[in-house]
Amino acid sequence: MVSREIIVQLIDIPPVKDWLSQFEIPDVYMAEHMLLRMRYIGFEEFEEWLHTSVNSVLEEIAAKNGKSAVAIFPVNKPFIHKFNKDKEIKLPSDSSGRIAHSLKNIERDLPKHVELTPRLDSMRKRKVRNIIFVDDFVGTGDRFINSWESSVSSTIKSWCSFGWCKIWFLTFAAHQSGIKKILKNIHSLEMSRIRVNLSINKSFMLKNSGMESVLRKYGSVIGPENQVMGYGGLATPIVFQYGAPNNLPLIFWQGSAGNSRKRWRPLFPNRSISSEVYPLFNEDLAKIAMPEELWTSGHYQLALNFMDAVSGYGQEQHQLLLILTLLSKKRTIEEIKDLLVLPGNNFDALLRQLKISGVIDENATLTRFAHDIIARLGRKREKRVTIREEKFYFPSSFSGFRREA
Repeated sequence: MVSREIIVQLIDIPPVKDWLSQFEIPDVYMAEHMLLRMRYIGFEEFEEWLHTSVNSVLEEIAAKNGKSAVAIFPVNKPFIHKFNKDKEIKLPSDSSGRIAHSLKNIERDLPKHVELTPRLDSMRKRKVRNIIFVDDFVGTGDRFINSWESSVSSTIKSWCSFGWCKIWFLTFAAHQSGIKKILKNIHSLEMSRIRVNLSINKSFMLKNSGMESVLRKYGSVIGPENQVMGYGGLATPIVFQYGAPNNLPLIFWQGSAGNSRKRWRPLFPNRSISSEVYPLFNEDLAKIAMPEELWTSGHYQLALNFMDAVSGYGQEQHQLLLILTLLSKKRTIEEIKDLLVLPGNNFDALLRQLKISGVIDENATLTRFAHDIIARLGRKREKRVTIREEKFYFPSSFSGFRREA
C-alpha cells in the first residue's frame, strides 16, 4: 500500500535506503510503515515547547504564591564516576546536556526571582519554595527516580517532605507507565504538578502484530530477547533530532555483535542522529502513511481514493479523516491517540473540531452525518470524460457575396 511517491522520498535519504535494504520482502514494507508512523521531534519544536512550558508553569506559580523564588534543574543522569583524574565534575553525556543548553538559552528571559541550577546555599538564602525539574522524555521513569535519589541533596528532600518546597516536573513526552512509576517512588511529587506535552499509553508498534513480529525477527540477531523492544520493552515511537532514546526498538539504533552471522547497520547508530537523516524531521510522513492506516482499518476504497488525492489534503485534514475512520472501526480514543503520537492539546483540538462539525457527539460516537461522509468518500471515483459538441461557424457573407441557405 505504500505509494511510489513515498518510496522515492525514503530512498532519497541514503541512510534510510541502506537501512531498508537489510529487510526481506515483505518485511521491508512493514519497516517502511513503522518509519513513516514514528514521531520525529525537531530542534525548533522542542525549543518552542520548552520556552512555552517553563513560562506557563512560572505564571501558574506566580498566580498562587506571588513572585517567590523558583529554581529550575534539568533531570541529570546519575554519574557512574562523578570525578575524573583531574577532580573536575564530568559533564552529562545524555540528553540532559541538551536540555541544560536549551534552558541556558532562555535564562535571559526568566524573571529575576527564577534561578537556573542554583547552589544549595543560594536556594537557602533566597528561600526557594518551588523547584522545577525538566526532562525531554520519560520511558520507564528510572532516570528521574535515580537522579532524585543520587543527585538531589537530603536537605532539599527534607524541605519537600515538610511541605516547605514544592516539586514540579515538565517533560516533552512520556509513557504513562513511567509517570506512574515516578509518582510511586518520588512522594514529594504530585500528578497535579506534572506537565506532559505528549503522553503515550502504549506504542503503536506493540499494538500491531505484524510490526512486533518484524521487530523481534531482526532484533533477535542484535541483542537478547528481553532487549529487542528497547529499554523497558516500550518500543518507543519517538525520536529527537539531537538523539534517540534507548527505549526505541534495537533495530533502529544498535548494530549486531561482531560474531553475528550478518552485520546489522542501524539507522541511528548508538542513538546518534546524522545530518543525513534530518529530512525525516522536516517531512509530514504521517500524512504519507495515511493510505496504509485506512487500508488496515478496512476502508479499502477510501485508502485508494486518498492515494489519488493525497497532495490535496492538508496535515489537519488527514488527521481528522483518520480519527473519523478509526472511530468507525470501534477504536478507542486512547488507541487513536497512541497511533497518531500527537501532543494532548493538538489531539483535543482535533476532537473539538470534529464535535463542532457535527460528526461525533460528546461521547466520541459517530453521528449519522459522519457515516454518510465516510460512505461518500469511500465510493469509487469514476473518471468522467466530457465531450464537447463543437458547432462550426459559417459566415452569412464572405468578400461581399451572400451565402446561400
